[in-house]
Amino acid sequence: MATVPRGNMRKPRLGLCDGLIAMFRACSMDPTEAVKARLSGMLRMFLQHLKDNEGNENTKALAEKCCREAVIWYYRILENLICHEGNRLGISDVSLMQGILENDLFQRCLVACCLDITVTSKRLAYGFPVLLQIFELAPYHYWKVIGPVLRVGVGLPPSVFSHFAQVEESVLESLAWTSNSPLREEIRANEGRLPSCQQVMPPEQLEDPIRTDSEPGLSTSTDQQRSPSAVTRPERSSSLHLFARKVYTLMGKRLRELCSMLDISDELRLKIWTCFEHSLVHCVHLMADRHLDQLLMCAIYITARLTNIDIPFKHIMRCYKSQLHTSNSVCSNVLIPRRVTENPPNEGNNNGDHSGALPTPDTPSAHYPGPSQEERGNLIKFYNQVYLTEMTGFAKQKAPISGEDTPPPSTYPRQWKASPRRYRLSSRHSIFISQYNADTSPPRAPGLCYYFNSSPSERLREINNMIKTGSSPNRRRCAASRDAKDDEEEREDGPSTKRPRLGDQLAWQRRLRGVVNDRVASRNQDQRFPVPKPNLH
Repeated sequence: MATVPRGNMRKPRLGLCDGLIAMFRACSMDPTEAVKARLSGMLRMFLQHLKDNEGNENTKALAEKCCREAVIWYYRILENLICHEGNRLGISDVSLMQGILENDLFQRCLVACCLDITVTSKRLAYGFPVLLQIFELAPYHYWKVIGPVLRVGVGLPPSVFSHFAQVEESVLESLAWTSNSPLREEIRANEGRLPSCQQVMPPEQLEDPIRTDSEPGLSTSTDQQRSPSAVTRPERSSSLHLFARKVYTLMGKRLRELCSMLDISDELRLKIWTCFEHSLVHCVHLMADRHLDQLLMCAIYITARLTNIDIPFKHIMRCYKSQLHTSNSVCSNVLIPRRVTENPPNEGNNNGDHSGALPTPDTPSAHYPGPSQEERGNLIKFYNQVYLTEMTGFAKQKAPISGEDTPPPSTYPRQWKASPRRYRLSSRHSIFISQYNADTSPPRAPGLCYYFNSSPSERLREINNMIKTGSSPNRRRCAASRDAKDDEEEREDGPSTKRPRLGDQLAWQRRLRGVVNDRVASRNQDQRFPVPKPNLH
């Protein structure tokens, strides 16, 4: 699949586009050479890595083609990003551009992202996460670039959106939680805690009603000293808060799916969620070099046992493994540190004694025996030796026999039905295509809309004229179905019989072929002027 930016009738340029040239010249110090040096240096590094590890000449030639297309994507996305962010923030292009270009880490991630677009589309086995290893980039930093690229990447193939969705999930669930991840620094700066779900989710995206500080029994997984205004909306916007919001959205969906498979009630699901959120907010060190799904399954088991519901741990893991996104290693390869002093003391259970307090799948350990080295084990062993020790204090508060007030469940992300993604076909015209869904798509939209197999041929003719002339038609309306037009004619001229539309169908088919022929002719014209190869050596 070709990955060169499409939708522009001009032939793609390998170097700087006119818009970026004008922006760079407006800067106090022209950044052109620095931008070119960074770009060519990273592409040379990629080709050198492939040369050292790949003997297939066809693969090397394909990699060089990926680099040429990555250059086009980089300049296109960089220009769109500066314009988009300038309009969104109300900042001049020059000041915003200087801030973006001076951020070397962001620029390196952007180059890697553009190269990932071409490598993935051509099915070359050197995309994510190999690219991050080549350029020594942290997955958490790389994740920050994905969103802006998808917002301004006009003409990206649909496969790229699916690829980056998988990349984002892998970063959220495990890759960002390594012991050397920059995420740990941001959490440390946030008083050593991941923001809670209620702190980062907008009120309309929460399943439960918003509670105020004046209500008794506020959940221990939220900050009890926050003001009422902080409870009703996210406290602030930052990369950490955005990351936490995506984590809670992803894990809320996964817990909902697991509870459906395990036949768990909504009431118990909210208790499980409260336990899971507490482990992320107050015991975030449990996630070091581990997987979010590991903590989620442990929360399901401990909460079910405390509420006298018998769900074997092996049954939880069996249901988990039956899902599409899962890997067997999540249940079989879990980090288990072997010295208890390496972990922070447990709240409410500092002496480590949990004998008789909570049931376990196997015999629990009161401490970590053996030498001070790390080992790997299955999820049940992690639950017994690590998770149970850390979560006993909080879990006792929810036990029916504890005699203490049971905290109310934490707020839960609302389940949203996503609207179909729109793909922009041209950078010069606001033309989009998307799959129609009656449940999420609005019945009418501004501008011109054409619904295949239902809209009259006049709509397609008006869209075609708009593309050719570059101007909007005087008559802008949306015809959603053939019956809608018949009803309009009946109101104006009285009852009438429906006429066959074979001629109309042939007309719009001819015009559709005309659009395709125009694009083919334009593409053939571009091929007469081959794009020169960049000097990457």
